[in-house]
Order: sequence, then structure tokens, then C-alpha cells
Amino acid sequence: FMKSAGGGAGGDDDGFEGMFGSGGSPFGGFGNSSRRAGGPTSFGGAGVRRREAEPETTVVEKPIAISLEDIYEGTTKKLKVQRKTYDAQTGKQSVEDKILSVPIKKGLKAGSKIKYPDMGDQVEGGTQDLHFIVKEKPHPLFTRDGDDLKHMVDIDLKEALTGWSRTVATIDKRQVNVSSAGPTQPTWTERFPQLGMPKSKTPTVRGDLVVGVNIKYPTSLSGEQKRKLKEIL
Repeated sequence: FMKSAGGGAGGDDDGFEGMFGSGGSPFGGFGNSSRRAGGPTSFGGAGVRRREAEPETTVVEKPIAISLEDIYEGTTKKLKVQRKTYDAQTGKQSVEDKILSVPIKKGLKAGSKIKYPDMGDQVEGGTQDLHFIVKEKPHPLFTRDGDDLKHMVDIDLKEALTGWSRTVATIDKRQVNVSSAGPTQPTWTERFPQLGMPKSKTPTVRGDLVVGVNIKYPTSLSGEQKRKLKEIL
């Protein structure tokens, strides 16, 4: 991960710039996992002597929503957070602002963790780690399946039976022509290689664009329409 000016490794999104407002800490109220900072139990003399336990340092996890376009292109976001600092000599706490430079890696997958060690609140005995958990923003055209992108085309029953043609936009703003001479089954798909998302480990290699269909059936038919369909089919 990339080190930021405040220490840590980078992570996420335009929608969180300035999200924490002007007061308090952003780290309260979210799920924390703990890692033990103290040492092992020690023994000595005629009895058992336990070393004074050191405070635990917690890991704060925060979800971050990122658009498919940002994951496709790769980018760097600026993210403002507030954190509490602790003065061990006086025991007083204060609040400081931090600007994190967050690298969004091409092909990043939902569930990935972007880690900032020692960037959470400072507490007596240690500093919290800050982990961002990547979430993908819903997209109006595509759903992601691994490195593939799926796009659904709406067609009516007449088109499903007799044929149809559409132009579909890709994530990188190209246009591809999609068609079927019919009959088109509900499970019909057409695959376009190398038009999906970049693979995170090899960004020059991409997944596929997979186009499927949603067949819109009529909600009602007249008696005459039913009769003609029976004759034809």
C-alpha cells in the first residue's frame, strides 16, 4: 500500500471527502477488531507474578463505496478524516485533521482492505489502525461478476420471436452492436472478450462484457390475438 503523509497505506473514494464533518471522531460506532499489544504472562519467585497488561490497539473498519469507473480507470482520491490525538504527559485529547492520498488500484475488488496503520484515534497505550473496506457503487448499466461486466438488454416478446438489434455502451465508452435473429431464449447471452474490468494483478488484461436479455411479456392478450398465436405457433 502507498504511504500517506500521515502514515499508512492508501485507500478510497470521492463520496467520502469531508464526510466526517467538523466535530468528534470518525472512528466511534464502527465495528472494531482487536489485536493484543501486551506481552505474555511472566512467572517468578515463590508465586506467580503477572506483568501489567498493556492496552489493546484496535482496528477500525470503515466501508467505502467506489464507482466502477474509478476502479476501471484507476485514480487517486483525497480523503479528509479527523482523528483524536492523545498527550501521554498531560492525559489530554485533542482533534486533528488528516488528508489521506488514497490510491484506487485498477481492477480493485469489493471486499478489498485498504489499510492505514496508526491512523485511527490515539488512545492511552497505542493508536488505532484504520482499514477501509471497498464497496462497489451500484451502476446503471453494468453488474460486476469477478472481472466480467454484465449488461441486460430489454426486448419485447415480438422481438424475442422475430429478432432484434441494439447498440450497447462499454465501460470505456465504446459502442458494440448486439443482435439476434430469433427466437431468443431467456438464457441467451453474447460475450465480448476484453471489454470487462481490468484484472488487478495484470491490468492490461481485462475480463469480458457479457450481454443478456430481459424479455418483456405482454400483461394481457385479446381472444383474437391468442387465436392467431395458436395458428402461427
